[in-house]
Amino acid sequence: MRDLIVKIALKLGLYKKLVKLDTFFIDLKKNWYFKKYGVKTLIDFDEACRKAGVQMIPFFGTQLGLFRDNGFIPYDNDIDVAVIASQRPDNFIEILENAGFRLETSFYFKEDGREVTEHFVRNHVQVDIFNLYDFSDQDYCCYVAYRHETKEWKEANQTDGFPFGLWPFVKSDLVETEYFGHLFYMPEKTEEWLKGVYGEDFMTPVKNWTIGKRTTRRILPKERIYRKYYI
Repeated sequence: MRDLIVKIALKLGLYKKLVKLDTFFIDLKKNWYFKKYGVKTLIDFDEACRKAGVQMIPFFGTQLGLFRDNGFIPYDNDIDVAVIASQRPDNFIEILENAGFRLETSFYFKEDGREVTEHFVRNHVQVDIFNLYDFSDQDYCCYVAYRHETKEWKEANQTDGFPFGLWPFVKSDLVETEYFGHLFYMPEKTEEWLKGVYGEDFMTPVKNWTIGKRTTRRILPKERIYRKYYI
């Protein structure tokens, strides 16, 4: 039934409006659960990573909220974290799942199987892991997937995959910093990381910030990435 609705919406030119409406109702639900379970989810996810010997770094909007607002951004409704890919043990996913975090989707490169991002859920709170890979002697990089230019996700996944951005982050020592009464690993060069994503004025809140407001540090490679579903 869903596929039929999508085909009709695409034919009528209503697909984007349908996605926007669906996203609105999903966000209402996510906001409620995030306010109730967000802090505990972040802390528990960090503890599961520590058990695996992995340093979990609050990332993107989560890092910005902690650094600037000493908490979550008021209008955020999910959690972004980064891990250094080389730290991950073979049973990393198993450890997270044993802690109650269900792996739902991931993005990966077909050529070598590298995982780009993984999306976990517990108590309806989403945690997105961005894997940091060596980009140069000075930088890590992560990959951020975007919607296909013209195709619905299923067709895109079966054909030419999804476009993405490559984001470099200067390598930095990690320092334990307290938020919510818990110690989290934050890069010593947090300001540089945030400027690279949000620009020099990252300390000024911008509601409904989107990837379209990105800085020039984003690089557009020619490769494509693909999506896996685990549910």
